[in-house]
Amino acid sequence: MDDHLSMFSRNVIQSRKDIISIEDMLNAYPWVGDINLEKGHDFEASTRKGKIIPSIKFATEKDAEEITKIFKEVYENTYPYKRMENFSDIQNMIRSPNYYWIVFTIKPDIIVGCVGIRLDFENKIGHIFGFALRKEFQQKTDISTALVGSLVAPMHQFKNQILYWFAEVRSSFSSVQYIAKLTGLSPVGFLPNKDIFFNQPESEILFITYSQEILSDRRSSQRPQLITPAIFCYFYAFQKYDLGLPVIRNNNNLEAELDSNIIENNRKHILRRIERDKYGNEQITISIMGTDNFFQLLHYKNIQIVEKVDYNVSTLEDLYVLLEEIKSIIKEFKLRYMEVFLSAYDSTHQTFFYNAGFKPMGYIPAFKYNKDDNLYEDRVLFVYHENPLNKNTQLIRETEEFLESIKYLKELRKK
Repeated sequence: MDDHLSMFSRNVIQSRKDIISIEDMLNAYPWVGDINLEKGHDFEASTRKGKIIPSIKFATEKDAEEITKIFKEVYENTYPYKRMENFSDIQNMIRSPNYYWIVFTIKPDIIVGCVGIRLDFENKIGHIFGFALRKEFQQKTDISTALVGSLVAPMHQFKNQILYWFAEVRSSFSSVQYIAKLTGLSPVGFLPNKDIFFNQPESEILFITYSQEILSDRRSSQRPQLITPAIFCYFYAFQKYDLGLPVIRNNNNLEAELDSNIIENNRKHILRRIERDKYGNEQITISIMGTDNFFQLLHYKNIQIVEKVDYNVSTLEDLYVLLEEIKSIIKEFKLRYMEVFLSAYDSTHQTFFYNAGFKPMGYIPAFKYNKDDNLYEDRVLFVYHENPLNKNTQLIRETEEFLESIKYLKELRKK
């Protein structure tokens, strides 16, 4: 009788074009409904190809210390997101209804690895993060089977509450990309040189999987309006998710049409506020005094990156001046990387970010929930990053196909 991982692998290979949604994945593997992570799950076969298959279960508060130890040991106290090394923060996540940690155990009750999930029930989004496996068990355990089970089981458990799942997957480990593919996730975005592991920059790949509901009924019917440089990213998503054709709209003379008097006045009223957390991470808010126009961004000072960008502007003059301040921040803080997810329906904003040095790195359908319309809107991932790219990558075929479609595979292959 085939083991579960062989079943996953064979069915994904045979049905690559058919497995698009969460429901496709769950229908292909109905046995995941038998996995109870609250009680813990032991796989029928205790070994696979001579390696131990760990059991899986939801972590409890007493497991928090072991989870922090895993991150400290695996990354030799260099993990860039220090929250994962903090006992009280991990314990608070375990207590929260919006987080689950899943631990991998072998007899006699030894925790060898972990993975976390964050559940945004308001927006119906699941985020997979924090996979780590102790070094001494990396050659002794079949972590693939355990990780596949630990990711697909929550997809089944929360199938009526979570409409899409996403994860940022390291480009240096094809095995983790392969497991992401086995669990139904597909590459949709490139995050060049985003992270630093062991003092080396490393790119990440954004993977995602959707429910049928979000793709067929809850995705906005607005027609995307894109600048030409974003077309390669769109074409990949167009083929993957059977999207309609976009409108190509290049705005070559936008800056010449701006009101210089408004720009000069806005420059005099720029405000900047910085709030630091206990790890030194900075929540930076820039705004125009007397207005509701702002940019808010999270700065990880230790690795010189910015993510989680949110902004609101009333006019293009407001956007122009706030982007001037963004460029000053990039220079002042010596940022290596900054990402922003822009509306797929506003080519003018795409133009301004492109002119400011950001490049399109992915088209993500139904990524942003619009509460007013109760629909999910498409986003285009734009990234500012330093060159050159770290070429130390191990990529599965699907990741290579994605990177080739957005014209970045050759860049990674350059010697």
